[in-house]
Order: sequence, then structure tokens, then C-alpha cells
Amino acid sequence: MEGKELKAGHFDLVYQNGFIRYIRLGGLEVIRMINHALRDHNWNTLPMQIIDEKVSAQADSFRISYRALYKRNDINFDLECKISGDSNGRITFDYNGIAKSDFLRNRIGFTVLHPIDPCKGKKVRIMHPDGSSTKSRFPEDISPNQPFYDISEMHWTMSGGIKARLIFEGEIFETEDQRNWTDASYKTYCTPLGIPFPVQVKKGDQIRQKVHLVVDTPLGLNFGTSKKLPIKISLQGQKLNLTQFGIELKPGTDPSLIKQAIADLAPDFWRIDLDLDHDFSAALDLLKEAENTGTSVELCVFSDRENPVSDLEGLKSYFGPVKRLLLFGDNQKTTPKSWLEAVPQLRNSFPRIEIYAGTDAFFTELNRDPVEADHLDGVTYSINPQVHAFDDQSLVETLECQAYTVQSAQNLFPGKKINISPVTFHMRWNPNATKSGKKIRVPTGWADNRQYSFFGACWFLFSLKYLGESGANAVTYFELAAEKGWIKSKNKFQKSPAYVLREHTKAFSKLVPCQSSNPLIVDVIGLHHLGQTLLILVNWTDKDQIVSVPEGYKPIQYCQNWDPDQGKFLWVEVDELQDLEYLILAPNSLTWLTKR
Repeated sequence: MEGKELKAGHFDLVYQNGFIRYIRLGGLEVIRMINHALRDHNWNTLPMQIIDEKVSAQADSFRISYRALYKRNDINFDLECKISGDSNGRITFDYNGIAKSDFLRNRIGFTVLHPIDPCKGKKVRIMHPDGSSTKSRFPEDISPNQPFYDISEMHWTMSGGIKARLIFEGEIFETEDQRNWTDASYKTYCTPLGIPFPVQVKKGDQIRQKVHLVVDTPLGLNFGTSKKLPIKISLQGQKLNLTQFGIELKPGTDPSLIKQAIADLAPDFWRIDLDLDHDFSAALDLLKEAENTGTSVELCVFSDRENPVSDLEGLKSYFGPVKRLLLFGDNQKTTPKSWLEAVPQLRNSFPRIEIYAGTDAFFTELNRDPVEADHLDGVTYSINPQVHAFDDQSLVETLECQAYTVQSAQNLFPGKKINISPVTFHMRWNPNATKSGKKIRVPTGWADNRQYSFFGACWFLFSLKYLGESGANAVTYFELAAEKGWIKSKNKFQKSPAYVLREHTKAFSKLVPCQSSNPLIVDVIGLHHLGQTLLILVNWTDKDQIVSVPEGYKPIQYCQNWDPDQGKFLWVEVDELQDLEYLILAPNSLTWLTKR
């Protein structure tokens, strides 16, 4: 992770791109991030341009100042920020903005991100603007709604008797559980959602906010440090069957690409979308192709009709490869009642096919509006890591949090299978867009070049780890072809790094649960097949990292680079397989270890 390391008294923190993140006391993370955002009338987060940045750092204090500009379409907003941390550990973030145009916004100003593990289940006292207070706790399962409202201050106690206090000025704040979108934090933000939005901002309007962090520590507390200790890799339990692996198949894909992908990637199934309320002839062609290639299908059926079953029964001859039906509305966030009421009839018509319902959008929608699941085999929802943040480090943070969605879904729907479909690198459609007069499943068209990078391949592999270890039954990853796919073009065979990494690992049939003591720096996935266990370590950072690995495991090769011209990873073989007490991982690398 790039950024400038700073200190404020006993605090260690990182300043990065205008924000402060990972505020720690020794090995204890107190705050994940303090940042600010401007989000337009469709909840899109505008990019920020920083100018006139000044950073002054001392041994136990710092001062930062900068100007920031937001310019997109009709939005023109200018602000000045000042951040300071003193030798007593008090941190203040000051924000003073002015609108240079008229525009609509849904949110503007500060957000504070609280780390999950140090806060989960901890007591918290919320101070309100009228001087009253409320006692509560940070949620354990993912909270569907805001756990804390109407906040002027937050007081909570962490491990070791450390007491933290946040003081907010200039706005009313509330808290949401960002695990709903796989962000690894609780987020305290300004502009309560109970206030109608979007809000009209007029040229000349000024926005002034402050956030203060104050921490009280017991006398004599030894803060220690986590910086000099090796990162520990440990095995955690019995081997698990790998989660079923699927790929989304879109109309217009060259059949030769499909056949090659079956051989190279060994998908357990294809996801095919069939929209009953519109022309679905292309979906029927894909079902024929799946049957010709002997591949199973997860069929996602979209319809708002009152009685859609008869329409599906008329297509029964195409359903040979279908193993799982996912039922969705065409213009609703979660499966409509008409589908749920039709499940018994579907059982009679398609007795060998599993039936799922839920949402084609985020876990949030299923958590807030749970479907009636008594007659279902399981529930389904999608995942993408770029709802609120877009930098590499934030995307890494989402990986561990994907498991929280599975665990919360298991608690919400006991005994039901959990299906994730699909996992994409960017948002496919925006279920929270506020523009009127349009259907909700409007493609964003967003793509991300990192999907065809070394980083994107590692992100895929470790998403598979966390969803698999948490007990997801099946996961669909990406489209097969085009800019959001495993292959970059629908007509030309150009493998992505994730494609090649899947080729390397497809033979492994078991997942070995394992853990890193600092997964945001170095993480590990364990795979097993026919007596061989492979540990794959990723170093997410741009610095060498020292790790301690389980006894008997030795490095065999590592990779730092992807050659796009040759379409392959540049592996370096490790000749000496001697026992090592500690292993040094190269920056931004994958390292493979095996037990001989």
C-alpha cells in the first residue's frame, strides 16, 4: 500500500490521496479511514483532484493541508482541507467547501470507517445533538438498516480498556453497516438518509465540517508494535470441497471461445440470463450451446408477470442442461411475490432443478427485504467491490468481508444454500439510481482495466478463498468474453491473467482453510489435490514482507509480473528447498509453497 506513514502521539497512521487510514495504537486498529466524498443524485462518487498539497511530519505529530476540486457534468465544488495530529494523539480533520455551480447531490462531506473485527459486538454510546444519549453495540451479523442515528458524538471501549471518542461538527451523522456492500467497515456518515434526497446545492453555498478523534488509554498500557513482527501463516481446519465455479455467458460469444474455455477453465456451470418479458431467443441459443458442450447451466429468469410458470413450461425442451433456476423480477430489486408463490408449481414441472430466489443486486437488498425461502433450495445475490471506494487497497479490504455476507445469509436463511451470482469487478447496474422514468436494470457500461492485470487475477483468487471458506455453495465469476470477461474480446482469444491463474489451479479439488495474521498486507489460500497441498501467498504491498509459514512448507516459485504480449505469468523457480524459519516475499507478488 502506497502512502505516507505518520504519527500522532502513540498513534500510527497512513496518509493517502487526501485521506487518513489505518489509525492504530500498536497492533490495535482504532479507525479504518477518515475521508470525505461528494456523491451525485445517482449515488455515483465523484473523483477528487488534489492541488496545493502540503505535508509536515514530526516525530510525534503532523499537519496536512490541501485544496480539492470536484468537476463533472454540472457539478463544480471547491474545498480546503486541514488535517492535524498532535503529540497527545488528538486527530482533527477540517473541511471547508464552496459550491461553484448549482447541482444535485445525495451526500457531501465526511465519512468515518470503523474496522469490523476490533468493533464487532462492542458497546457504544451515541450522543445526540439535544444532549441525550443512547447505549447500543456494533452489529455482529450484517445490520440491514442503520444501527445508530442522529449522532453528534460516539464513545466506545476497545480491547485493553482503550476508550475512543469521535466528535462531529457541522452536520448530523448516522451509521450504516458497509458489509452489506462488502466494504470491511461500519461507516458513520453525514446527511441522514431520512432527509429527502437528492438535495439542491446552490452556487455559493458553503459546507463546513469537522471530525475530532480522541482516545484515552489506561495508565501504563504497553502499546507494543506489529510492524517488526513477521506475518504468521497458519492452517485452520479440515479440508473443504471447493465451491462450484461458474462463468457468465452472454449472447454473441464465439462458440470456439466457449469450447476452449471449457477445456482451460473447467467451469462447473454457465450462468445464462433469460428475460421472459422481452425477446429471449439469444438465451435459447446459449442453452443449445451449453447442451452441445455438455456443460450445466444456472438459468436466471427475469419476469414481472403474474403467472410466469406456463411460459417456462413452454420452454421445457431447452432445459436439459439447467441444474439451477434463479428467479428475479424484471424491474424489482428482489424476487417478486408472484415467483415465490409459483415455486410449488415449478417443483412439479422441473423436479430435478434446484430453485433459488433473492436479488440480482447487492446483498443489501436481500438483507433489507428477505424473500420467503421455505420452499426454496437456496438464496442468491451478487457481489462487486466498487460501490463506495475504488483504489486497490479498498478492493483488497472487500475480500475478507465477502465471507461476512455468506455468514449473515446463512443466519438469515438457516439450512438454505448460498449462491453468489455473479461476482464482477465493477457494478453492472445501479439499484439505487434515483433518475426517474427508467427501468432499474440499466447497464452502467463500467469496466476496469485492473480486471486484466496481475492485481485483478490475485483479487479473483482470494475472493474464491473467502467465499469458499465461508461455505458458499456456488459462485459465478465475470463474463466469459469482452472487456468485463475472462477473455478480452468476443472474437479473439486473448487470455486475462485471471484466466491463466485459473488454468494453473483448476486441478485442485479441495480448499485448505488457512489464515494470515495480517491479510491486508499478505494473504494466503490453501489448495489440495491427490495428496499435494499448495499454499499461495500474495504480497499486496510495494515493499518486501517477512512471513512465518507452517512447518514443512517450502517455496517452489514466485511471480511478480504478467507479460501481456505472451499472455503468461513470469514465474521464477526457487532451486533451494531448504527449511526456512522466515520467508521474504517480494513486493506485489504471488509465491507458491508446497509440503514435500
